[in-house]
Amino acid sequence: MYIYFGGLMISYFTRNGIEYAKTDGKSVRIGSRVTKENQQYIGRVIDKENHVFCNRERGMFTYDPVTGEYGIADDHYDSSLKQDKRKKEKLLLDFGDVYFLDQLLVKTGYDEVLKAVGYQNYDTLVTMLMYYIISEKANSHAQTWYDGSIARILYPHANISSQRISDFLNSIGQEEKQQNYFRAHISWLKKHVCDDPAIIVDSTGLPNDIDTYLKDISNHNGKVSRESRMTVAVQRDSGYPLLYRLHPGNIVDCTTLQKTIVTLLMYDVETDLALLDAGYCTAEIMDDLLDRDIDFVTRLPESHSSLYQEVLSKLKPSLLKENNLMEFNGRYVYIARTEVRIGKKKRTAYAYLGYDVNRYTDEIHKAAGKPAKKKKSIHEMHDLITEGGYFIILSSLPYASDEILIVYYVRQLVEQYFDISKGLSKLIPLRGHSEDVIFGHLLLSQAAATMNLYIQTAMNVLPENREDILMSLRNQKCTVYSTRIIPSEAQSKANEFYRKFGISSPVSFKRTKDGLIPQMGISL
Repeated sequence: MYIYFGGLMISYFTRNGIEYAKTDGKSVRIGSRVTKENQQYIGRVIDKENHVFCNRERGMFTYDPVTGEYGIADDHYDSSLKQDKRKKEKLLLDFGDVYFLDQLLVKTGYDEVLKAVGYQNYDTLVTMLMYYIISEKANSHAQTWYDGSIARILYPHANISSQRISDFLNSIGQEEKQQNYFRAHISWLKKHVCDDPAIIVDSTGLPNDIDTYLKDISNHNGKVSRESRMTVAVQRDSGYPLLYRLHPGNIVDCTTLQKTIVTLLMYDVETDLALLDAGYCTAEIMDDLLDRDIDFVTRLPESHSSLYQEVLSKLKPSLLKENNLMEFNGRYVYIARTEVRIGKKKRTAYAYLGYDVNRYTDEIHKAAGKPAKKKKSIHEMHDLITEGGYFIILSSLPYASDEILIVYYVRQLVEQYFDISKGLSKLIPLRGHSEDVIFGHLLLSQAAATMNLYIQTAMNVLPENREDILMSLRNQKCTVYSTRIIPSEAQSKANEFYRKFGISSPVSFKRTKDGLIPQMGISL
């Protein structure tokens, strides 16, 4: 069948009951033989009326028969091309890990956060989230994982070919869907986890080779690299992420804090206390925070030389006394407090001079043990011996000296979040060729880290033990029949996780056109 479109002829043909399309091209006679010139295969017909097609090279796409241009298909289109008839479907699938996460999303209500993103093919979104939680492999392996997992039956419309994943990330990385996600995610946190407005703000480098304005030269703590930097706001009382912001590596930390706090206001988070790294400690930032009645705790960098020396001169002579010594997390620290004036407006704050005995000895041993070519000079060693181990914490609130370390080192929660994001939730390496794809990747990574944190907190385990949880669950397989799916018996450790989260593993599932129906007994 031929259809003519303003100069282009498209022909449609059917093979094995499936309709395909191609441009007809121009007939050319060569001797006694007639051939077609410039004939072009388009792909499988998905929606003839709206010119939506699919092929292995492009995934799902639109084709304009008037201009010959290709475009991106709407999110809700999916394709059964992934069900390659030449490839025999597996009848023994990984079961426990995906089933557990599927049930956990529903029990926690986080599935509503995903739906609020506004991506029309929910199966693709939730499948890719599962992959981000379960696997550390590149997205190019997602289809292989999907083919061997119960995910392909729970989410049959997922379209996760390599090309379609790029289109998917590009879509959820768009600003509208990012805002939808933050709004729903923060509302979920307030309802199910914690609604305290105290935050921790920090940034981390994301090295990458992507040609984008988001990558530039970074000099962070003396380490020079080409990278993007991600600023993250984390709840102080829970350690859960609120939102992320991405910017070029050459943007210094102090310029991102105010925009992060204002962005939080757009999602009804009115910050009242900020725990900050030293990179955010400037006179302008301190003035601005106090003007808006936002209290803060931060480390005072030595670059604030006048204030730093003022605190040293006040407290150092009398610091090393028994009444100033405390034990904190297995370390011995001398600490004392004095009142200071901060910012350009010279308002009252409190400075805490600390002397970390363990850190001091570590620094001395490290310096003394270096090879001869890298050893410090006598002058440098003298400075290290006389000045090493000291640090200053600055606070707008008058905490007791034995409380300030507990307050400040809650900041470690953001470092733990970075560890979970980078190590377990596929934050790095960044892969993509556009800003929207990168932001889509960050959305999935934060959602995956949120679920990983939820599991880790509920089980009271270390991050590396989370992998043990999912591996134990993955060992529970299932057998696929035409009308029923039967999971194998869960091992004792997997049953422990099921019980902890109130999740039951059914005896079997009845397969219907509307999905799987759990069967808790043996009735057919």
